[in-house]
Amino acid sequence: MNKKQIIALSCIVFIVLSLITLATGEAHAITAMALVAGIPVSGAATAASADRYAPELLKEDISESVVQMMPSRTPLDTIMRHIRHNVKAQSQKIGYYQASYKPVTDTLDSTASGNGTSAGTPASSFTNSDTELLKIFVQVSNPEIWRVHDTLLMRDLTLPGKKDNAVMGGSGTHQDDVMFYVVSKSGSVLELVPVSGVKGKSEGANSDKFVVPDFTAEVKIIRMGQAKSELAISTEPFSIYPTLSWQYCQNFMAQIEESTFERLTRKEANWGFSNLEAVNVLSMKMEMELSMLFGRGGEYTSGNDRTFFTRGITRDIENTLTYGSGGSDRTVTKEQYNGWLKEVFDGNNGSTNRLLIAGSGLIKSLSCVDEFQKNISPLAKDNALGVEVRKVQNYFGSLDIVLAPLFCEVGWEDYGIILDLEHITKHEFVPMSVSRLDLKKSGQKNADARVIQEVSALTLRYPDCHAIIKPKA
Repeated sequence: MNKKQIIALSCIVFIVLSLITLATGEAHAITAMALVAGIPVSGAATAASADRYAPELLKEDISESVVQMMPSRTPLDTIMRHIRHNVKAQSQKIGYYQASYKPVTDTLDSTASGNGTSAGTPASSFTNSDTELLKIFVQVSNPEIWRVHDTLLMRDLTLPGKKDNAVMGGSGTHQDDVMFYVVSKSGSVLELVPVSGVKGKSEGANSDKFVVPDFTAEVKIIRMGQAKSELAISTEPFSIYPTLSWQYCQNFMAQIEESTFERLTRKEANWGFSNLEAVNVLSMKMEMELSMLFGRGGEYTSGNDRTFFTRGITRDIENTLTYGSGGSDRTVTKEQYNGWLKEVFDGNNGSTNRLLIAGSGLIKSLSCVDEFQKNISPLAKDNALGVEVRKVQNYFGSLDIVLAPLFCEVGWEDYGIILDLEHITKHEFVPMSVSRLDLKKSGQKNADARVIQEVSALTLRYPDCHAIIKPKA
């Protein structure tokens, strides 16, 4: 390899390493570098030639360098660059669909006040007197999830008599689940026939038949599988149409300039262009982090020029968990803590591992919960996420906890965000890259300049898998 080729390769190395941070406490040094066989390029190596012959080289290394810049300062940005749940966006305005699964639970519509003997008089509760109903009409809250021939459970009903031998008028009571069969549906009204539970009075005409038991309007209804007859060959179709949402890739940008005289002037501190880049990129990372969390999506048009604003992921999370008793109380009780875990991991399509990005106030409150302290692991670097985490193992799943320093600066010290990383995606219209501005040749100023740019956005799938934790108002 001749001297010119070595100089050319050194130029590429300089561009790639120019973003390696020298920030306090998190500096990373390159101790060795090997040159491997590649594509020979005639003439000087430039960013343009690198883009031509190895288009992903600079972009990937720039993103890697950004990850190393104070990763714990901007955990969301660091994690998303590390796990690489990225897709290429075709425009700055992204249309994406969200769909969930068909719910398995429902409630009775408390506005129904009929006696349940017909579709025109549906009931929301029932108290058996001398009348033994073999069927009942009820009004449900979510009729779209029900089909004829569905089966359902009413949980923990109080039945007369003994378990497995419940008879109307029997002595004593017990609790049991009762299954019903949907024999017809009219709008939000279901015609139900009991197929378990309690039978009619032993001396009556319904002694061998199941009759409708007592139930209240608060009873929980569990939708189960369909039951088709022997001759059935088809069933009623069910569809969930995903809802269309819009997100916007924001054009994040930072520019670094150093005048020629500034570069030539002797300085007491070893401070140069690469240091300016590090400071600007770190500032850009923090700005991006806040936009990805709290931004209000939209667009602004001025003449023929449009500006897009990304929507922060906190705007799409509707599941809210609270703690404390209100006011200035920040106490997390054991019941609240376990309730969070159950609600976060149970009843959705999420994974068994979640991430909690928390402010220092919330971390302090959690640290006072004995069960939390017993199950938390020591602070350690997670190579999969690129940041230091503490892990909490529980019966429902695993929770990775990351401190978010920026939360303190934006009034979220006592807040936290629980994310399912399997259901969060980063859209990149323009991956992070560096462009050189030739200000001298254009006659603008006697300075060296570079522009760091990324056009991107985050989207959440299955919003129920994510949650915001905040103090009770």
